[in-house]
Amino acid sequence: MRRLRALPLGGRQVPALVMLVIVLLSLLIAYAVHSFAREQQRGRFEREAGAFTQALQDRVLVYERLLEATRSSWQTVGPSATEAQFAQYVGGLDLTQRYPGVQAVGFGQRVARGQAAALLAELRRSVSPDLRLRTGGEVQEERVIIARIAPPTAVNLAALGFDLNSEPLRRAAMREALVTGRAQATAPLRLVQRAPDGAPLAGFLVMLPVQEAAGLGGFMYVAVDAAAFLRGLEPADGVSGNLNVRVQLAGQPLGGGTALEDGLFTTRSSFSLIGQTWTLEYSAGGTFGRDQAAFVPYLIALLGLLLAGFAFRIVKAQVDARGRAERLNVSLGHARSLQEAARAEFEAIFQSMQDAAVFTDAEGRVRLVNRALRDWLGRNDLEGRPLGVIHADRRLDGRSRFEPLSTSYVRADGTMFSGEAQRSEVLAPDGTLLGLLEVVRDIRERVQAEQAVQAEERRSRAVLDALPSVVQLSGRSGRVRYRNLAHQEQLGGVDLAEHLNPAERTAFAQWREQVLASGRDASSEWELSTPQGARWFQVRVNPVRDPGGPDDQVSAWVTTATDIHDRLLAERRAQRNEERYRAVLEGMPQIVWLTDPRGAAVYFNRRWAEFVGEARAAQPLSSLIHPEDRADYLRGWQAALASGRLFEAEHRLLRADGQYRAFVTRGLPVLDGDGLVMEWVGTSTDVDDQVYAEQTARLLADVSEQLSARSDDPSHLRHDRYRAALARLDGRFVDSGALWTVHPTQLVAASSPSATWHSAAFQVVAGGAIERVVGSEDPVFIDADPALHRVSATGALFYPLTGRDGTLSGVLGLLYRQALTARDQDLAQELAGRFASALTNDRLQERVLAAQADLQALNQSLEERVQQRTLELESANRELEAFSYSVSHDLRTPLRHIVGFGDLLARETGDSLTPKGQRYLTVIKDSASRMSQLIDDLLSFSRMGRQEMRQVPVDLRRVIESSWQGLEPDRAGRRVTLSLPDTLPTVQGDESLLGLVFTNLLSNAIKYSRGREEARVTVSAQAGEHEVTVNVSDNGLGFDPRYVDKLFGVFQRLHRAEEFEGIGIGLANVRRIVTRHGGRVSAEGRPGEGATFSVTLPLRGPA
Repeated sequence: MRRLRALPLGGRQVPALVMLVIVLLSLLIAYAVHSFAREQQRGRFEREAGAFTQALQDRVLVYERLLEATRSSWQTVGPSATEAQFAQYVGGLDLTQRYPGVQAVGFGQRVARGQAAALLAELRRSVSPDLRLRTGGEVQEERVIIARIAPPTAVNLAALGFDLNSEPLRRAAMREALVTGRAQATAPLRLVQRAPDGAPLAGFLVMLPVQEAAGLGGFMYVAVDAAAFLRGLEPADGVSGNLNVRVQLAGQPLGGGTALEDGLFTTRSSFSLIGQTWTLEYSAGGTFGRDQAAFVPYLIALLGLLLAGFAFRIVKAQVDARGRAERLNVSLGHARSLQEAARAEFEAIFQSMQDAAVFTDAEGRVRLVNRALRDWLGRNDLEGRPLGVIHADRRLDGRSRFEPLSTSYVRADGTMFSGEAQRSEVLAPDGTLLGLLEVVRDIRERVQAEQAVQAEERRSRAVLDALPSVVQLSGRSGRVRYRNLAHQEQLGGVDLAEHLNPAERTAFAQWREQVLASGRDASSEWELSTPQGARWFQVRVNPVRDPGGPDDQVSAWVTTATDIHDRLLAERRAQRNEERYRAVLEGMPQIVWLTDPRGAAVYFNRRWAEFVGEARAAQPLSSLIHPEDRADYLRGWQAALASGRLFEAEHRLLRADGQYRAFVTRGLPVLDGDGLVMEWVGTSTDVDDQVYAEQTARLLADVSEQLSARSDDPSHLRHDRYRAALARLDGRFVDSGALWTVHPTQLVAASSPSATWHSAAFQVVAGGAIERVVGSEDPVFIDADPALHRVSATGALFYPLTGRDGTLSGVLGLLYRQALTARDQDLAQELAGRFASALTNDRLQERVLAAQADLQALNQSLEERVQQRTLELESANRELEAFSYSVSHDLRTPLRHIVGFGDLLARETGDSLTPKGQRYLTVIKDSASRMSQLIDDLLSFSRMGRQEMRQVPVDLRRVIESSWQGLEPDRAGRRVTLSLPDTLPTVQGDESLLGLVFTNLLSNAIKYSRGREEARVTVSAQAGEHEVTVNVSDNGLGFDPRYVDKLFGVFQRLHRAEEFEGIGIGLANVRRIVTRHGGRVSAEGRPGEGATFSVTLPLRGPA
């Protein structure tokens, strides 16, 4: 704005220029936000289109599985099934709910042209005497006549007797299905069934050939109503705007809307499914996926216009103000002349005053004295001297103003006289101090009379000044007469109301007026500003009545203010701490609970109701624990209540949807000052995913252990090992498992000797599923076959066992009662890979055993292939480690929230948190920190196996010296010496990884020699022709040599965690790094005699 004042009057176009710049910037920002909103709409459009495409693919694949299950049932029962039996089977499938869009399921029987009459006669006997054969075109030599159809509605029964082979589109689909042996869809066509208005339904058929003992028996087919099929795929509500979809089957439209040519968003998807090409075209207008963010650009533009107008007015006002200032300068000279005249008039009045008066400058030096004061003082030399020279009371020197008061003045001859003085500030119109004016009235006669009264007042005021409370005395009208010392120190010389918050002054004035009007005492709490800051006071007003006045009339008011700030803040702080504590508990991701000393629950946070559901939220926690875990849980809880010690239990808890999830419940007693339990605070943490990961790892390890067992008897290879491996699955993952080999198909082993896999009905289903797996090499899911109920299962899963070379070696079958989750299916796929590797390895081993009598060269070749398969198993183990890494990494997210919000809470509350709240917060932070450290070490261990090695020459002495220097904090305050050879060999390896090896070994040497007065660490080396061995020895605690095999295992510790920190991963990392370098590790030691760890490394790096 200062720059605008410098513009000439001709620059008045600046306001319009500023407004134009702001408008342009607002429009540019609005356009950028509009572009971002459009990109969001496009992303929503593409997600909706992808969801529609996936839903259509899933729906069509469901139709294919329906046909395959119906064909398997048909092949089991045979063509002897009547129309009623066929309708009963289809009715059990619940087509309306499970297979939306399916109009009918039927069977077209293949007959020769001359045998059609016999089939017609049979249909008339079993269905209707009026039934007749119909065609859709030219009759072929072979006819495929609809002989069964369900559901048996009037619309569907009208299709009986129709010759499917007579219509070109149906005939083409059947021919293609017969060639591929798989389900085949027709192009869009008119169904034989008709709508209520009599028009044929638009749709398509899906054909599947049915082979019988004598050859092709016919075709099982599904008739799909296109309108119902597409209606079930319509996008779900929740996205604004319309998504237009045009579906084409085999290049022809399949009902639905027509894609908009002028749509803002368009896309196209094409894929092949059940033998036909599907094309999906999507389009949507500009309103699709629009949310509130779409209106932001227009709001920005509007605000920009308003801001431009506001800026225009401000700049224009500044330009106009400058013009006014120039006009004011013109009148300045006239004002000065008027000022001189006024000064002369003031001088005349000042000198003619009867009371003595003196005027000073802003610094307090006398500028003007009237004649009365000169006469009283007998002095003419006051001009230019400080005003204080005429006062006997030095306390008045620094005061710029005061109300009339009596004081003593000093004459020229040293005598004094009393006068009533009043001092005030003389201010310029702009508030600038010009000087002081003091007026003195001669009151020598009155002073003598008042001195006696003043002596009594001084005694009374001394008593009031000794009070710690603020006291002020005011007259009947409210004018303050007296303020005690506490008032002066805390509130100064102004009225108590001046120290109120401006927003509360009106309310205080009304309250005081009500008290004055009532004539009675009253009290209230108010916040006043003091030198120590804003503080709360208890303000009390009491009337002083004149005994001699009429009707005890109030003559004065005494107002007292008592500081209650600390007490009030303590009460409020306690209330806020309680609210904050509750907010922390409600915001925690775990279930948090509180009980009384006897264990009765008194509080659950909202996570409890969210997990178990509102209907079960009132039940005790123990009643929702899995029955198998409940007894142990209650036993441990009662023991903790009796002993007052920490409680911890693992159990399964019932979720709102009826599923059990694994939890870890921990309870901590809160003790009072006498050590008695006041209450219990606890958390229940959902560890189901972690438990599932651990169980998965153990299951895979158990299965791998069984599959890896070797025997010289080939018969055991196909029976005992696989049966033992499959037995590990029972109850832990699925209810039963079986293993087949292919080429030829043969059942190798089942998890249990029961007749589940050997029942006649299920053998047919399993045989068909295995044929499909062999044909497609894809997994087959069966969930709608009646044979499942006969073996007490709800579903079956058949996985192809394919080796690394792509060869199908077998099929893994799994029966389950509870539906498999996504993670169960991933586990099943992992198990299939391990069984596939085991089958492949077994076949290789069989070939090795059969070829031992052949050439030595062939033996060498077979050994290489066995080694290759072993590498594949190691690859599978690495994948498992990556899986464990992923699970551990996901656990970090909730821990970051716990640690982060715990630190924020600690910083925010500080010392204001109650001791009980601080203990709760400490428990939460310590537990989260320990869990975070464990996860970090797990992640480090997992990364160690995948980290790429960089081979460079590594000076071992320099690496060890660097590791020793990095451990300086661990050696602080102790006497620890290192003995290191002058030279050590140079090896090929990764310098950072080898540095981690020696850092771990040296750190362990320092840690386990902590009990020695002087710890000694010795490093030595023995170099050979191709390798070097580095020994790290200490004089520490040592270890029992019987447990040397446990030292380098993950989470293996020989000492308690309370004695030495750590979780048992360091030496496991050492072994992994050294092994990757092609070396080996070993250890020697005895209790109390120290330990020696040896690392052997190849000089030229790993082979």
